[in-house]
Amino acid sequence: MTFSSPLTALILPGGGARGSYQVGVLKAIDEITGKRGNPFPVICGTSAGAINAAVLASHAHEFSVGVEKLEHFWSSMVCSRV
Repeated sequence: MTFSSPLTALILPGGGARGSYQVGVLKAIDEITGKRGNPFPVICGTSAGAINAAVLASHAHEFSVGVEKLEHFWSSMVCSRV
């Protein structure tokens, strides 16, 4: 596969609570891009970031929905579920 223009990738690092912090940034990106869909043709992550990457990738054509699902997941997380 040949690409004629550079790709923008989303790289999500691991680190426990960092996964929840990423959701705030993803919400801001969604707002800035005007909810026009997924701005990242490449999405990858490690550990907690991989959880976020998998959700976003599974909603690749509906970025806003993926971000909403992540917000719900992380906002409902409690220590007893870890």
